[in-house]
Amino acid sequence: MTVTHAISLLARAHWRMLRQKIRHGLRENRLLSATVGSFLVFYGVAAYFLVARGLEFVAKLPLIGPLLTERMVFLLFFFFFVMLVISNATITGMGLFRRRDMEWQVALPLPPRSLVQWKTLEGMLLASWGLLVLSAPILLALARVYQADAGFILAVLPALLSLVTISANVSTWLVIALVRGMRRWMWKPAALILLVLLARTLPVWRGGFETMNTGDLTTSLNQVLLHTEICMHPLLPSSWVAETIQAAGRGIKERALFFNLVLLAHALMSIVITSRVAGAHFYAAWNRVMSAAPESAGRDARDTLSTGSGRVADWLRRMLGLDRASFALLVKEVRVFVREPVQWGQTAIIFCLLLIYSMNLRKLGYDLQSPFWITVVSHLNLLVCCLALSTLTTRFIYPQFSLEGQRLWILGLSPLPLYRVLGLKLRLSASVLALAMAGLVVVSGLSLGLPWKRVFFFCAAIVMLSYGLTSLALSLGALVPNFRESNPARIVSGFGGTVCLIASFVYIVCGTLLTLIPSWKNLRQDAVELVPGNGWMELAALAGLAVLTVVFGAIPYFFARKQTKNLEYLRHL
Repeated sequence: MTVTHAISLLARAHWRMLRQKIRHGLRENRLLSATVGSFLVFYGVAAYFLVARGLEFVAKLPLIGPLLTERMVFLLFFFFFVMLVISNATITGMGLFRRRDMEWQVALPLPPRSLVQWKTLEGMLLASWGLLVLSAPILLALARVYQADAGFILAVLPALLSLVTISANVSTWLVIALVRGMRRWMWKPAALILLVLLARTLPVWRGGFETMNTGDLTTSLNQVLLHTEICMHPLLPSSWVAETIQAAGRGIKERALFFNLVLLAHALMSIVITSRVAGAHFYAAWNRVMSAAPESAGRDARDTLSTGSGRVADWLRRMLGLDRASFALLVKEVRVFVREPVQWGQTAIIFCLLLIYSMNLRKLGYDLQSPFWITVVSHLNLLVCCLALSTLTTRFIYPQFSLEGQRLWILGLSPLPLYRVLGLKLRLSASVLALAMAGLVVVSGLSLGLPWKRVFFFCAAIVMLSYGLTSLALSLGALVPNFRESNPARIVSGFGGTVCLIASFVYIVCGTLLTLIPSWKNLRQDAVELVPGNGWMELAALAGLAVLTVVFGAIPYFFARKQTKNLEYLRHL
């Protein structure tokens, strides 16, 4: 069987399964379909008008408008390319080495190249639809700014498809190389290098605020654009896409065609390299994963036998005030998290990016001596932290209960009832996230030079938001479980995950607006000095946020706890 025929066979089989799932979903989950469709339409319309107004404002700036618009396009597609590589690597890695059906497919008389190329294509389709949804209103807004015709979309669409193909194949190379060549001793040097790179941002605390030089336009522009030059590197595929957009927007069809052909050539070459890499290294990587499974299982068994033993474990258990059964459950949750590189890897990336961003707030180029900009940046920083937190809770906390799977009856027979299991999961997840987010808020407050009173105010707000978002995600996951699915991405894409995402967004918007009330006097452009917030207004804002947390966090948790007390809950298995 040739590689092409095998890929075609796999594609037809998966297409039939997907078609049946779509039919079943449209027939059984009409509310979900209507909710998701309405949300996507609302996002598309809102994003188009907001992006178009913002780009028109930037483009009309005297002298620097066209340059800033061009740099924003390069920056946007650079981050799109990085996001695609990370998401494709995650999905393709799970498909190649973590899915149970892959063990059956490897045993079939199929060429290894066909399996790797199909999983690459599958990961590309799963990861790229989000890019298309995000970029569609942005491209329409760019076409409006450039006053381009319908040929603009026809010229840019092939470039986007080529970018998606290149990023998917690059992620497959990285995954196979990582599984094939990575050793345990390499994690420590890699962590040390990351810490050194992270420590390079520490000197920003020693200097004063870096503000815009209003006397020299060239110097001010260089301050803004200095750290974005990497996004314009001529060897990056994202730069070729940005060049295609610039050429198509200005009506230079020959230049747009040239970069489209460059992207197409590199996309085809990436497919050839993937085929070569799969034929030479996939079986070795697969064998390494399979041969390591018994060793890790034995080590896990030994670790499990030693759970709760030792002076450190006893001291920690007594400090937390837990019995042995509750402490064993917490140990199990921690070990499950540590053994899942997909979870702790994405979580570490998000927190590292937030930490670097928080430590460099004073380098944004705004006049951070102005009360207006201090207030705006500090509250936008709270909003960014909350949105990142909602991403983590929806992606990892929501499917926690469902991932117990059909083994949930084991927990039902344990000394811990299910409602206590739910409470322990909430305490562990919410406490860790609240502590991490509070640390980020303290770092950003020190970077902005906020008074300690305001730092404590933001810390109290982020702690309540952390508990509220975690409780909301965990409770909805327990109320709408899916014990028959082992892929967390598919669990999140269901009706409960969609409701969790929308409810988290509404909760965050309402909560951040409440925290803005004590600082409304500083939101004037002519403000000279920072007006300290009224203590009673800050307490009232925190009280309102607490009520909002009860509505979005405590009430869903009450219903989830009540449902898990009922033995009929196990009928979902």
